[in-house]
Amino acid sequence: MFVQCEDEIASVSMAIGASYAGRVSVTGSSGPGIALKSEAIGWAVMAEVPLIVCDIQRGGPSTGLPTSVEQSDLNIACFGGHGDSPRVVIAPCDVEDCFYTAIEAVNIARKYSVPVFILSDQAIATRIEAFAEPDLKALCQEIGSDLSPVSSHKPYDLSSPDGIVQHLPPGTRILDGKYPVITGLEHDEMGHPSGAPKMHMQMTAKRRRKIQKLSAEIPLPEIHGPESGDVLLVGWGSTWGPILEAVKSAAASPSSVSLSAINMRHLNPMPDRLGEILEKFQHVFVVETNDGGIYGYGQLCMLMRARFCNPKIQGINKTDGLTFKVREILNAVSDKLAITTSA
Repeated sequence: MFVQCEDEIASVSMAIGASYAGRVSVTGSSGPGIALKSEAIGWAVMAEVPLIVCDIQRGGPSTGLPTSVEQSDLNIACFGGHGDSPRVVIAPCDVEDCFYTAIEAVNIARKYSVPVFILSDQAIATRIEAFAEPDLKALCQEIGSDLSPVSSHKPYDLSSPDGIVQHLPPGTRILDGKYPVITGLEHDEMGHPSGAPKMHMQMTAKRRRKIQKLSAEIPLPEIHGPESGDVLLVGWGSTWGPILEAVKSAAASPSSVSLSAINMRHLNPMPDRLGEILEKFQHVFVVETNDGGIYGYGQLCMLMRARFCNPKIQGINKTDGLTFKVREILNAVSDKLAITTSA
């Protein structure tokens, strides 16, 4: 079912309503539209309603570069919302990955009752690629609403150790006669508004624990190139193609510097044991098409430095609206290593 709404706020609100009704709902836009959707996305976080948000990034801020590529919406995808509003962010790296990422996003949103961002970009969205036909019989699943009666239900049950509770769609009969409320206000276990300090602390922790649980389940990315060595390139989204070619190019022309790479699909949360990979390399360079920032780090680089507190994580950035060329990556690696050596 497709509904064309009058604006971005109406679109995300209608998607949330469909999700509350038991449907798998999707809304999408580019950066400026995501900014308009942010308040409602915060509501979905507070109400713990599953939602898929597709953000096809382009140059910004504001209307910026509407037809050029940039990866500068990671911050708003991870943090765009009032208060502590944890959500999941996944970034496909090519057209085939978009197909499987969409399925994964739906499964995560439904299991964890949380908004999930699919963070694509202009370079992927306007690309045509051939890939092996998916096994639809194995992949397709029945995700209709289950209206089977239950004895009782708490949509925000604090007794769940990992914080995960699925909502029941409206119309489900609850035999004890205690029907819950879904609200964007802080609430108790039945959804009734509550301003109690202890309750807010418990519910904030509950919403956080769900994301921490997911982090423990995310697989580590595959290392391309040597399993350990001098330089690890970290990419996400459309940077992955040229990064992989740069690793192959370096392997074909052996030098004193070894080059490896990983593709980060899960950006928020990151895999729990990602630090084990980073420790195997002398230098970690995060390649992304966004600004180096006032502290010299791009957006994913900043998140990784905050997560792992490791100064060897540095950024390779550009904001010309074009995808990375292989030689740009190789030259940037050489420049970074030269600066490190001279220091």
